Amino acid sequence: MRAGKYSFKELFVNRYVDQLIVPEIQRDYVWQEDQLLGFLSSIAEEFRKCQGADIPEIDVDTLSDSGALLQKDFEEFFRKRNFSANIGFIYAYSDEQYQGRYFLIDGQQRITSLFLLLLVLASRCGQEETFTKYYCREGHPLLDYRVRDATSHFLSAIVEMLLEHPEVEIEDQAWYLDAYNEDVSIRTMLSNLKSISNWLESSKLSEVEFFDYVQNQTEFWYFDTNISAQGENLYIYLNARGEQVQSNENLKAELLSHIPTDSQKNDWGKKWEHWQDLFWRHRKLGAKQGSLNADKGFNGFIFCIAALKQYLMGDRRYIESEKRGGRIIPVSVLSNILDLDDIEKYIKALEFLDDHRAEFQALYDYSDWVEKCLKELWSIWNQDATDWFIDYRRPETFSPETNRMVLAWGVLHWVVSSLDSEVDLEQLYRNLRPFYLRFHNYVRAAQQVKDSVEILLEDGFVTRDESHEEYQRESWLRAIGDAEKRREAESILWEVEDHRLNLDGSDVGAINITHLLTFDAELSIDKLRSIKNAFFRCFPDNSSSNKELQSLLLHYGDYWQRKTPWYYENYKFDDWKSIIRGAPILGKPQNDIFRRFLSDLSESGNDVSTILALKRERYSPNSNASDLRSQLLWYNHFLHESMWSQGNSIAIGDGSENPPDEVFPHKKVFRSTKGDFKGGNPTKLSKMLPAEARTNERR
Repeated sequence: MRAGKYSFKELFVNRYVDQLIVPEIQRDYVWQEDQLLGFLSSIAEEFRKCQGADIPEIDVDTLSDSGALLQKDFEEFFRKRNFSANIGFIYAYSDEQYQGRYFLIDGQQRITSLFLLLLVLASRCGQEETFTKYYCREGHPLLDYRVRDATSHFLSAIVEMLLEHPEVEIEDQAWYLDAYNEDVSIRTMLSNLKSISNWLESSKLSEVEFFDYVQNQTEFWYFDTNISAQGENLYIYLNARGEQVQSNENLKAELLSHIPTDSQKNDWGKKWEHWQDLFWRHRKLGAKQGSLNADKGFNGFIFCIAALKQYLMGDRRYIESEKRGGRIIPVSVLSNILDLDDIEKYIKALEFLDDHRAEFQALYDYSDWVEKCLKELWSIWNQDATDWFIDYRRPETFSPETNRMVLAWGVLHWVVSSLDSEVDLEQLYRNLRPFYLRFHNYVRAAQQVKDSVEILLEDGFVTRDESHEEYQRESWLRAIGDAEKRREAESILWEVEDHRLNLDGSDVGAINITHLLTFDAELSIDKLRSIKNAFFRCFPDNSSSNKELQSLLLHYGDYWQRKTPWYYENYKFDDWKSIIRGAPILGKPQNDIFRRFLSDLSESGNDVSTILALKRERYSPNSNASDLRSQLLWYNHFLHESMWSQGNSIAIGDGSENPPDEVFPHKKVFRSTKGDFKGGNPTKLSKMLPAEARTNERR
């Protein structure tokens, strides 16, 4: 049977195919209801599109028999060409000893589900003869399960029974054996037959037309693993036609073609299905829309680990140094880099992270970041938007790609290396953290991944730079001798670092904690907890807004930032990511205003409102103030938080020759704005003043 695109019916009505067999060493039919219904719903969605399609008319006389026939043929062609449901790749092999029998390696879950769907449809809408004609021979189904004899006998029996007596209960039949209850495939078939019936009842489809659609417009690409050349040729052919090809499927075909025996080939085919199941279970993580298949994520993963292996080997043969959209990496490149053992090694790393996460998290009071880190990882693969073969040494050109490499390559290489080196479970998970933070800090130094992992394995530090926050954090934690105390401290650190304002260190020095504290001998666990509580009093529930804090910080220093446009003075007071880090320039803080305030808040145990009230109580208004902070303090003293009523910016002037400010005449008008004059309601601060302030001003 030649490789190519086939409809479901064409697979069975084929002069080369006498029977399609699920062989003994394949796994059972195991699709659960959510997988089945997701699969059926995707086909039904395409069916509905086909039903509602606007078919163009061709220039023929439709009143004549020949013209009407031509128009009908065109409509069928148009619907099939534009509205077929593609279900991916099907792999099988043939055996010279069993002419006409094809043994499924991959696709049994989809093929079996479609077979059961057509069987139920046929029994419901009077298509029993059609089903028997195309999908049975001499009373036996053309799909046969050789996983166990019982499964084969059961499938044959239910086909005959449902076509003749669809209303009877299968489990009540005399031929139904108690042993069937222990057969995984049989139990799944029984369950899914009921699920299909219930789904059809609720879907309200035109079942005769849907039966025809599933037969003729549910399509797949078939590949015979006996013929090794087919994989690359089919890949080239499909890309030339602009067809969507799943790279993992092509790679699978290429790699399986080099396996020497059918038994080994089936073993690896079985493993590949298991890997696809892993990506199926994680398919929705980070995907912009709920994905109905796992191919996108698996493709992203395959390219990721191929490029990672090449990077670790120092091989740059397939690296792209310039940006090129829509670049296709041939299967031959992937198969030159990867083998099945490579893929299995990284899959085992992912499974380890899934299987032992709860065990690690039970050690800590706070460890939410672990789940978030893994979700970020799956998101990168499920979105499949990364060219993993770009030049990782040029982060200035390939910023998003190299940043994703830092996380994906860092985590995968660290976990595989840890498992090889028998690193204990706690240290394995703890040291995912640096790569997670680097990713959120938008670090793009993918070329450092290898060295970072080597240093972690040798020293337990991710860097040897003692001035770096990563080193200082780990050094301070190591000084805590008691393991439980260390976990308590680390939980607090993680919780503070994971606040959205601290986690995102991009463009502000790539720091997550040392802007709030110093890792020295004076930092105790109690002090650390006090700092955490103080910070969360400023920004509760992961928020990034606090107008009282904007007012309060005016009493501590010039914390605001000047922003564009530059043709008037435009100051922003809520760029908290920068403010809490001392408004860094080129990574270096320019002030310690927020840190001094946080120290006061932490030591006093008060909240922002209380400290602000105390500051205002001690403040003496001076309308003759000449510096900007004193002028802002004056306005804030009288306006309080209404000073920020139009937004969190203050504009002085607007670029035109407007009159001076009524309170500070040597300055242009102070206005509360949303950050610019495009919309909103910019308001003069002087017009917002209460009568008391105006009296004070006149004095």
